[in-house]
Amino acid sequence: MQYRFYNFTLDTAQLYLTASGVPVDADARQLQLLRLLIDSYPEPCSQQLLLERLWPDTVVSHWSAGRLVSDTRKLFRNLGYEGPLIQTLHGRGYRLAPELVAQLREVPAASARPAINSPAADTAPAHPVAAETRPVTTHASFWRLCGVMGLLLLVTAATVYFITARRIPDEGVPLVIGEAADVRGRILWVDDNPGNNLAERHDFEARGIAVYIVTNTEDALTLLSMYRYQAVISDMGRGDEPLAGFKLMERMRARRDETPYFLYTIMPSDTQRQLVQQRGGNGVAVTSDELFSLVLPLFAEDSAAPAGR
Repeated sequence: MQYRFYNFTLDTAQLYLTASGVPVDADARQLQLLRLLIDSYPEPCSQQLLLERLWPDTVVSHWSAGRLVSDTRKLFRNLGYEGPLIQTLHGRGYRLAPELVAQLREVPAASARPAINSPAADTAPAHPVAAETRPVTTHASFWRLCGVMGLLLLVTAATVYFITARRIPDEGVPLVIGEAADVRGRILWVDDNPGNNLAERHDFEARGIAVYIVTNTEDALTLLSMYRYQAVISDMGRGDEPLAGFKLMERMRARRDETPYFLYTIMPSDTQRQLVQQRGGNGVAVTSDELFSLVLPLFAEDSAAPAGR
């Protein structure tokens, strides 16, 4: 079966991928992962299912599935794809991003892999329920690249403005727009895919708790050195660092930062929970209910005091 989205064509039977008609050198497991996610959508694939299907009869670390997802996202980013690809659903596994599914369409599979720049890759009829895509030409690809670069610059500028505007001022200076004057406290949330935690963040904010987002360890340490937070919530793996959550926790404690620290991750082992406690962490949560039960008591204790700097 072949599927098209944006300028990509994925053949799930022969396991090959093309971008604008050009074959992509992708790992077979990355394409098998996409096939599993497409076949199971809208249901997610659990981490255990991915391990069993992608590494059959092989003993591998439970981090292997998360690393494969991260590598697959990176592959498409390097190919110029800027949209969401795979969602992480805490406690449930992984699912194809709905935004990608909206562009996905099924096309008749060719008898052989298309040659580079073959027009056949762009003339297959659309699936009746899928969104229409435009044929890709060299000229269009050039302008698309220019558009992507321009959009990237705008997003970068907006991100810098957002972080700057959301920072907490020194005592005696009025709060900037973006934080209510009567907040009960603040959470610093570290996650390289912050869109995965929108529901949880909205729930905290509805309770009068301000949530500030960073996507990497260095930004988190910088903000922790400048402002006071009642809690830090972090994912475990980020990008090419499967233990990024542990490293941030260790660096915080090494500089005597005792801000309560919680990992929000998928399927933690007993050993992982023990290591978090031994190295100065305050807990590991898998579900949103578990996360709230760990974090909200901090604000019940701290609600009588101002958030401060």
